[in-house]
Amino acid sequence: MKEHGKLSERQFAGIIANTMVGVGVLILPKTATKFAGTAGWIALLLGGVIALFFLFLILKLGTRFPENTLMEYAPRIIGKIPGTLVSLIFCTYWFLLSSLIFRVFAEMMVDAILLNTPIEVIIISMLILVAYLSRHDVEVFGRVNELFFIFLIIPAVFGLAVSLKQVTGIKLLPLLGNGLPSILINTRELFFSFVGFEIIFLFIPSITTLGKVYNYGFKGWLSPAAIYLAVVIIGIGVFGTRELQNLMWPTLELVKVINFPGLILERVEAIFIAFWVIAVFTTVTNLFYSSVVGATQVLKLSDHKTLVYPLLPLFYFFSTYPQNIYEVLNYMNVMGKFGGLVIITVTPLLYIISLIRNIKGGQKA
Repeated sequence: MKEHGKLSERQFAGIIANTMVGVGVLILPKTATKFAGTAGWIALLLGGVIALFFLFLILKLGTRFPENTLMEYAPRIIGKIPGTLVSLIFCTYWFLLSSLIFRVFAEMMVDAILLNTPIEVIIISMLILVAYLSRHDVEVFGRVNELFFIFLIIPAVFGLAVSLKQVTGIKLLPLLGNGLPSILINTRELFFSFVGFEIIFLFIPSITTLGKVYNYGFKGWLSPAAIYLAVVIIGIGVFGTRELQNLMWPTLELVKVINFPGLILERVEAIFIAFWVIAVFTTVTNLFYSSVVGATQVLKLSDHKTLVYPLLPLFYFFSTYPQNIYEVLNYMNVMGKFGGLVIITVTPLLYIISLIRNIKGGQKA
Protein backbone atom coordinates (compact mmCIF):
# COMPACT_ATOMS: atom_id res chain seq x y z
CA MET A 1 0.00 0.00 0.00
CA LYS A 2 2.87 2.41 0.71
CA GLU A 3 4.83 3.05 -2.45
CA HIS A 4 7.93 4.91 -1.35
CA GLY A 5 9.47 7.43 -3.71
CA LYS A 6 6.46 7.48 -6.02
CA LEU A 7 5.36 11.10 -5.50
CA SER A 8 7.36 14.06 -6.76
CA GLU A 9 7.37 17.26 -4.75
CA ARG A 10 5.11 19.03 -7.29
CA GLN A 11 2.64 16.15 -7.19
CA PHE A 12 2.62 16.35 -3.41
CA ALA A 13 1.83 20.08 -3.59
CA GLY A 14 -0.83 19.39 -6.22
CA ILE A 15 -2.58 16.89 -3.96
CA ILE A 16 -2.77 19.47 -1.16
CA ALA A 17 -4.00 22.26 -3.43
CA ASN A 18 -6.54 20.17 -5.34
CA THR A 19 -8.04 18.77 -2.15
CA MET A 20 -8.49 22.20 -0.59
CA VAL A 21 -10.12 23.81 -3.63
CA GLY A 22 -13.59 22.35 -4.14
CA VAL A 23 -17.23 23.27 -3.89
CA GLY A 24 -16.58 25.56 -0.93
CA VAL A 25 -15.23 28.25 -3.24
CA LEU A 26 -18.72 28.72 -4.72
CA ILE A 27 -20.13 30.08 -1.45
CA LEU A 28 -16.88 31.36 0.08
CA PRO A 29 -17.60 35.12 -0.30
CA LYS A 30 -20.95 34.57 1.43
CA THR A 31 -19.34 32.59 4.26
CA ALA A 32 -16.49 35.06 4.69
CA THR A 33 -18.79 38.08 5.08
CA LYS A 34 -21.45 36.41 7.22
CA PHE A 35 -20.16 37.92 10.48
CA ALA A 36 -17.10 40.00 9.61
CA GLY A 37 -18.69 42.02 6.78
CA THR A 38 -16.12 43.86 4.69
CA ALA A 39 -13.35 42.38 6.88
CA GLY A 40 -14.18 38.91 5.63
CA TRP A 41 -10.90 38.77 3.74
CA ILE A 42 -9.01 39.40 7.01
CA ALA A 43 -10.87 36.57 8.71
CA LEU A 44 -10.09 34.33 5.73
CA LEU A 45 -6.41 35.20 5.92
CA LEU A 46 -6.31 34.40 9.63
CA GLY A 47 -8.14 31.11 9.05
CA GLY A 48 -5.65 30.24 6.33
CA VAL A 49 -2.69 30.95 8.60
CA ILE A 50 -4.16 28.65 11.26
CA ALA A 51 -4.61 25.96 8.62
CA LEU A 52 -0.97 26.45 7.56
CA PHE A 53 0.17 25.97 11.15
CA PHE A 54 -1.62 22.62 11.42
CA LEU A 55 -0.39 21.64 7.96
CA PHE A 56 3.18 22.14 9.15
CA LEU A 57 2.41 20.27 12.36
CA ILE A 58 1.17 17.30 10.33
CA LEU A 59 4.36 17.47 8.24
CA LYS A 60 6.42 17.64 11.44
CA LEU A 61 4.65 14.58 12.78
CA GLY A 62 4.97 12.76 9.48
CA THR A 63 8.72 13.38 9.23
CA ARG A 64 9.14 11.70 12.64
CA PHE A 65 7.73 8.57 10.99
CA PRO A 66 8.99 8.88 7.39
CA GLU A 67 8.19 5.25 6.58
CA ASN A 68 4.71 5.20 8.09
CA THR A 69 1.26 6.71 7.63
CA LEU A 70 -1.10 7.91 10.36
CA MET A 71 -2.82 4.51 10.40
CA GLU A 72 0.50 2.88 11.31
CA TYR A 73 2.08 5.27 13.81
CA ALA A 74 -1.07 6.39 15.68
CA PRO A 75 -1.42 2.95 17.40
CA ARG A 76 2.26 3.10 18.36
CA ILE A 77 1.87 6.54 19.93
CA ILE A 78 -1.42 6.26 21.83
CA GLY A 79 -2.09 2.53 21.87
CA LYS A 80 -3.65 0.06 19.48
CA ILE A 81 -7.33 0.65 20.23
CA PRO A 82 -7.27 4.50 20.50
CA GLY A 83 -4.92 4.71 17.49
CA THR A 84 -7.17 2.50 15.39
CA LEU A 85 -10.19 4.55 16.45
CA VAL A 86 -8.48 7.79 15.41
CA SER A 87 -7.61 6.24 12.03
CA LEU A 88 -11.20 5.12 11.47
CA ILE A 89 -12.50 8.58 12.41
CA PHE A 90 -10.33 10.17 9.73
CA CYS A 91 -11.34 7.57 7.13
CA THR A 92 -15.03 8.00 7.90
CA TYR A 93 -14.75 11.78 7.84
CA TRP A 94 -13.03 11.79 4.44
CA PHE A 95 -15.61 9.37 3.04
CA LEU A 96 -18.65 11.33 4.25
CA LEU A 97 -17.19 14.68 3.24
CA SER A 98 -16.45 13.46 -0.30
CA SER A 99 -20.02 12.18 -0.70
CA LEU A 100 -21.49 15.52 0.44
CA ILE A 101 -19.18 17.49 -1.85
CA PHE A 102 -20.40 15.29 -4.69
CA ARG A 103 -24.01 16.18 -3.89
CA VAL A 104 -23.29 19.92 -3.82
CA PHE A 105 -21.57 19.57 -7.17
CA ALA A 106 -24.60 17.79 -8.64
CA GLU A 107 -27.00 20.39 -7.23
CA MET A 108 -25.04 23.27 -8.73
CA MET A 109 -24.82 21.54 -12.11
CA VAL A 110 -28.59 21.10 -12.18
CA ASP A 111 -29.17 24.74 -11.19
CA ALA A 112 -26.67 26.17 -13.66
CA ILE A 113 -26.59 24.18 -16.90
CA LEU A 114 -28.18 20.71 -16.71
CA LEU A 115 -31.64 21.94 -15.77
CA ASN A 116 -33.60 18.80 -16.63
CA THR A 117 -31.02 16.20 -15.66
CA PRO A 118 -31.76 14.05 -12.59
CA ILE A 119 -29.20 14.51 -9.84
CA GLU A 120 -28.75 10.75 -9.66
CA VAL A 121 -27.49 10.64 -13.24
CA ILE A 122 -24.81 13.25 -12.53
CA ILE A 123 -23.69 11.50 -9.35
CA ILE A 124 -23.48 8.06 -10.97
CA SER A 125 -21.59 9.29 -14.04
CA MET A 126 -18.96 11.11 -11.99
CA LEU A 127 -18.80 8.29 -9.47
CA ILE A 128 -17.67 5.91 -12.20
CA LEU A 129 -14.73 8.20 -12.96
CA VAL A 130 -13.85 8.56 -9.28
CA ALA A 131 -13.87 4.78 -8.83
CA TYR A 132 -11.71 4.30 -11.93
CA LEU A 133 -8.99 6.68 -10.74
CA SER A 134 -9.17 5.42 -7.15
CA ARG A 135 -8.23 1.91 -8.25
CA HIS A 136 -4.82 3.09 -9.49
CA ASP A 137 -1.65 3.33 -7.44
CA VAL A 138 -0.27 6.46 -5.82
CA GLU A 139 2.04 7.23 -8.76
CA VAL A 140 -0.87 7.59 -11.20
CA PHE A 141 -2.83 9.40 -8.53
CA GLY A 142 -0.02 11.95 -8.15
CA ARG A 143 0.34 12.51 -11.89
CA VAL A 144 -3.37 13.23 -12.28
CA ASN A 145 -3.26 15.77 -9.45
CA GLU A 146 -0.22 17.48 -10.93
CA LEU A 147 -1.81 17.71 -14.38
CA PHE A 148 -5.24 18.82 -13.23
CA PHE A 149 -3.78 21.48 -10.96
CA ILE A 150 -2.43 23.24 -14.05
CA PHE A 151 -5.94 23.27 -15.57
CA LEU A 152 -7.20 24.79 -12.34
CA ILE A 153 -4.64 27.47 -11.56
CA ILE A 154 -4.21 29.05 -15.02
CA PRO A 155 -7.89 29.90 -15.69
CA ALA A 156 -8.33 30.91 -12.05
CA VAL A 157 -5.50 33.44 -12.24
CA PHE A 158 -6.73 34.77 -15.60
CA GLY A 159 -10.34 35.08 -14.45
CA LEU A 160 -9.45 36.80 -11.18
CA ALA A 161 -7.09 39.22 -12.93
CA VAL A 162 -9.78 40.23 -15.43
CA SER A 163 -12.42 40.63 -12.72
CA LEU A 164 -10.37 43.20 -10.79
CA LYS A 165 -11.66 46.01 -13.01
CA GLN A 166 -15.20 45.28 -11.79
CA VAL A 167 -14.28 46.01 -8.16
CA THR A 168 -15.67 49.13 -6.50
CA GLY A 169 -13.25 50.22 -3.80
CA ILE A 170 -15.86 51.84 -1.56
CA LYS A 171 -17.57 48.47 -1.07
CA LEU A 172 -14.44 47.17 0.68
CA LEU A 173 -14.76 49.76 3.45
CA PRO A 174 -14.55 49.82 6.41
CA LEU A 175 -11.48 47.59 6.49
CA LEU A 176 -12.29 46.16 9.91
CA GLY A 177 -15.87 45.44 8.91
CA ASN A 178 -18.09 44.69 11.91
CA GLY A 179 -15.23 44.77 14.39
CA LEU A 180 -12.57 42.47 15.81
CA PRO A 181 -14.96 40.06 17.64
CA SER A 182 -16.86 39.38 14.41
CA ILE A 183 -13.58 38.80 12.57
CA LEU A 184 -12.53 36.21 15.14
CA ILE A 185 -15.91 34.45 14.87
CA ASN A 186 -15.57 34.29 11.09
CA THR A 187 -11.96 33.13 11.39
CA ARG A 188 -13.14 30.00 13.14
CA GLU A 189 -15.71 29.39 10.39
CA LEU A 190 -13.24 30.01 7.57
CA PHE A 191 -10.59 27.70 8.99
CA PHE A 192 -12.97 24.88 8.15
CA SER A 193 -12.90 26.03 4.49
CA PHE A 194 -9.26 24.90 4.32
CA VAL A 195 -9.74 21.38 5.63
CA GLY A 196 -8.71 18.56 3.34
CA PHE A 197 -4.96 19.14 3.58
CA GLU A 198 -4.84 16.54 6.37
CA ILE A 199 -4.94 13.70 3.81
CA ILE A 200 -1.15 14.16 3.55
CA PHE A 201 -1.03 11.93 6.64
CA LEU A 202 -1.11 9.16 4.02
CA PHE A 203 1.26 10.55 1.40
CA ILE A 204 4.34 11.77 3.28
CA PRO A 205 6.03 8.31 3.05
CA SER A 206 5.57 8.36 -0.74
CA ILE A 207 7.34 11.67 -1.44
CA THR A 208 10.67 11.34 -3.22
CA THR A 209 12.62 13.98 -1.26
CA LEU A 210 11.59 14.23 2.38
CA GLY A 211 13.75 17.30 2.94
CA LYS A 212 11.57 19.37 0.60
CA VAL A 213 8.27 18.40 2.22
CA TYR A 214 7.87 21.73 4.07
CA ASN A 215 8.69 23.80 1.01
CA TYR A 216 6.19 22.05 -1.23
CA GLY A 217 3.67 21.72 1.57
CA PHE A 218 3.69 25.51 1.80
CA LYS A 219 3.35 25.84 -1.98
CA GLY A 220 0.40 23.45 -1.92
CA TRP A 221 -1.29 25.67 0.67
CA LEU A 222 -0.37 28.97 -0.98
CA SER A 223 -2.20 28.54 -4.29
CA PRO A 224 -5.69 27.81 -2.91
CA ALA A 225 -5.18 30.39 -0.14
CA ALA A 226 -4.38 33.05 -2.74
CA ILE A 227 -7.37 32.03 -4.88
CA TYR A 228 -9.66 32.10 -1.85
CA LEU A 229 -8.42 35.53 -0.80
CA ALA A 230 -8.85 36.99 -4.28
CA VAL A 231 -12.35 35.51 -4.67
CA VAL A 232 -13.50 37.02 -1.36
CA ILE A 233 -11.99 40.47 -1.99
CA ILE A 234 -13.38 40.64 -5.53
CA GLY A 235 -16.75 39.29 -4.42
CA ILE A 236 -17.05 42.03 -1.77
CA GLY A 237 -15.83 44.67 -4.20
CA VAL A 238 -18.34 43.70 -6.90
CA PHE A 239 -21.49 42.82 -4.96
CA GLY A 240 -21.05 44.27 -1.47
CA THR A 241 -21.60 42.33 1.73
CA ARG A 242 -25.40 42.59 1.87
CA GLU A 243 -25.98 41.33 -1.64
CA LEU A 244 -23.55 38.45 -1.11
CA GLN A 245 -25.73 37.11 1.69
CA ASN A 246 -28.67 36.89 -0.73
CA LEU A 247 -26.83 34.91 -3.41
CA MET A 248 -26.92 31.11 -3.49
CA TRP A 249 -23.70 30.69 -5.51
CA PRO A 250 -21.88 34.05 -5.22
CA THR A 251 -18.73 32.97 -7.04
CA LEU A 252 -20.76 31.71 -10.00
CA GLU A 253 -22.70 34.99 -10.06
CA LEU A 254 -19.38 36.82 -10.00
CA VAL A 255 -18.30 34.98 -13.15
CA LYS A 256 -21.54 35.98 -14.89
CA VAL A 257 -20.97 39.72 -14.40
CA ILE A 258 -17.36 39.69 -15.58
CA ASN A 259 -16.64 40.89 -19.10
CA PHE A 260 -13.87 38.74 -20.54
CA PRO A 261 -12.08 40.59 -23.37
CA GLY A 262 -12.20 38.89 -26.76
CA LEU A 263 -14.69 36.26 -25.60
CA ILE A 264 -17.74 35.93 -27.84
CA LEU A 265 -19.58 33.26 -25.85
CA GLU A 266 -22.75 34.41 -24.13
CA ARG A 267 -22.57 32.02 -21.17
CA VAL A 268 -19.13 32.56 -19.71
CA GLU A 269 -20.11 30.59 -16.61
CA ALA A 270 -20.15 27.42 -18.72
CA ILE A 271 -16.38 27.79 -19.20
CA PHE A 272 -15.93 28.39 -15.48
CA ILE A 273 -17.98 25.30 -14.67
CA ALA A 274 -15.91 23.20 -17.09
CA PHE A 275 -12.74 23.98 -15.15
CA TRP A 276 -14.54 23.79 -11.83
CA VAL A 277 -15.67 20.24 -12.63
CA ILE A 278 -11.98 19.32 -12.70
CA ALA A 279 -11.47 20.93 -9.30
CA VAL A 280 -14.38 19.05 -7.74
CA PHE A 281 -13.37 15.78 -9.39
CA THR A 282 -9.88 15.94 -7.88
CA THR A 283 -11.20 17.01 -4.45
CA VAL A 284 -13.72 14.17 -4.28
CA THR A 285 -11.29 11.61 -5.68
CA ASN A 286 -8.53 12.64 -3.26
CA LEU A 287 -10.83 12.34 -0.25
CA PHE A 288 -12.40 9.09 -1.42
CA TYR A 289 -9.01 7.61 -2.33
CA SER A 290 -7.63 8.58 1.08
CA SER A 291 -10.57 7.01 2.91
CA VAL A 292 -10.15 3.79 0.93
CA VAL A 293 -6.37 3.59 1.38
CA GLY A 294 -6.65 4.48 5.07
CA ALA A 295 -9.31 1.83 5.67
CA THR A 296 -7.20 -0.69 3.79
CA GLN A 297 -4.28 -0.06 6.12
CA VAL A 298 -6.48 -0.24 9.23
CA LEU A 299 -7.96 -3.54 8.06
CA LYS A 300 -4.50 -4.71 6.95
CA LEU A 301 -5.65 -5.64 3.45
CA SER A 302 -3.06 -6.21 0.74
CA ASP A 303 -4.69 -4.06 -1.96
CA HIS A 304 -6.91 -1.00 -1.69
CA LYS A 305 -8.74 -1.99 -4.89
CA THR A 306 -10.60 -4.54 -2.79
CA LEU A 307 -12.61 -1.78 -1.09
CA VAL A 308 -13.30 0.62 -3.97
CA TYR A 309 -16.34 -1.00 -5.58
CA PRO A 310 -17.95 -2.29 -2.34
CA LEU A 311 -17.95 1.29 -0.98
CA LEU A 312 -19.64 2.83 -4.04
CA PRO A 313 -23.25 1.96 -3.03
CA LEU A 314 -22.61 3.47 0.41
CA PHE A 315 -21.10 6.55 -1.23
CA TYR A 316 -24.17 6.90 -3.46
CA PHE A 317 -26.48 6.54 -0.46
CA PHE A 318 -24.83 9.34 1.52
CA SER A 319 -24.72 11.56 -1.58
CA THR A 320 -28.44 11.23 -2.20
CA TYR A 321 -29.67 11.04 1.40
CA PRO A 322 -30.13 14.83 2.00
CA GLN A 323 -33.52 16.03 0.79
CA ASN A 324 -32.37 19.37 -0.65
CA ILE A 325 -29.39 21.67 -1.06
CA TYR A 326 -30.00 23.36 2.30
CA GLU A 327 -29.72 20.04 4.11
CA VAL A 328 -26.56 19.25 2.16
CA LEU A 329 -24.91 22.54 3.09
CA ASN A 330 -25.93 22.04 6.71
CA TYR A 331 -24.39 18.56 6.75
CA MET A 332 -21.26 19.91 5.08
CA ASN A 333 -21.00 22.63 7.70
CA VAL A 334 -21.23 20.02 10.45
CA MET A 335 -18.68 17.76 8.75
CA GLY A 336 -16.29 20.67 8.20
CA LYS A 337 -16.46 21.64 11.86
CA PHE A 338 -16.06 18.03 12.92
CA GLY A 339 -13.02 17.57 10.69
CA GLY A 340 -11.48 20.81 11.88
CA LEU A 341 -12.01 19.80 15.50
CA VAL A 342 -10.36 16.42 14.89
CA ILE A 343 -7.38 18.08 13.21
CA ILE A 344 -6.76 20.68 15.92
CA THR A 345 -7.08 18.14 18.75
CA VAL A 346 -5.61 14.89 17.41
CA THR A 347 -2.57 16.30 15.58
CA PRO A 348 -1.02 18.21 18.52
CA LEU A 349 -1.91 15.33 20.86
CA LEU A 350 -0.10 12.76 18.71
CA TYR A 351 2.91 15.00 18.24
CA ILE A 352 3.27 15.91 21.92
CA ILE A 353 2.87 12.30 23.11
CA SER A 354 5.41 11.12 20.52
CA LEU A 355 7.89 13.66 21.91
CA ILE A 356 7.20 12.77 25.54
CA ARG A 357 7.49 9.03 24.89
CA ASN A 358 10.36 9.61 22.43
CA ILE A 359 8.65 7.50 19.76
CA LYS A 360 9.78 7.90 16.18
CA GLY A 361 10.12 5.85 13.03
CA GLY A 362 13.18 4.74 11.15
CA GLN A 363 15.05 7.01 8.77
CA LYS A 364 13.76 7.12 5.21
CA ALA A 365 16.13 5.58 2.73
